[in-house]
Amino acid sequence: MNKEKHSIGGAFVLVLFAVFVVAIIAVLALGAVSYKGLVSRENKRYNQRIITSYVVAKVRGNDVKGGVKVGGFADPEKEDDVETLHLYREVEGERVDTRIYYYKGQIYELYTLEGLEMNPEAGNPLLEAKGLKFEKKDGLLTITSVSAEGIEDKTTVALRSESEVAS
Repeated sequence: MNKEKHSIGGAFVLVLFAVFVVAIIAVLALGAVSYKGLVSRENKRYNQRIITSYVVAKVRGNDVKGGVKVGGFADPEKEDDVETLHLYREVEGERVDTRIYYYKGQIYELYTLEGLEMNPEAGNPLLEAKGLKFEKKDGLLTITSVSAEGIEDKTTVALRSESEVAS
């Protein structure tokens, strides 16, 4: 009879251990699923904001008097098929034009001299996207982007160089 109690006790401990292991595995699996969902949402938010964040950083770095213009690809004063943000700077006595634009499913950046004739294909593709638009009004630049996933993001930047208290 003592052996029967010992084997029933051993079986109970083994069953209890198995239940404990199954519970741990279930908790780990639930945690992994939750973590995967969290990472997926964060990546989606990051991709939603990355385009406008990049453009805002470029604008802030080039926010000088007369340095931010919106218009056509070839000339900011003339509209054409490629809406472009032109960022101008003086570099070693030359006026440089950094163009940021949407063309054929990509956001492009092109670094060139002002007035130089270029094709949109000449730029460096930065990110896949479905759209990028700019609106400049009253010292504010509004950037509207549509990510490759179709998520729209809109940001407005105050152009310090165009305000009366610019330093």
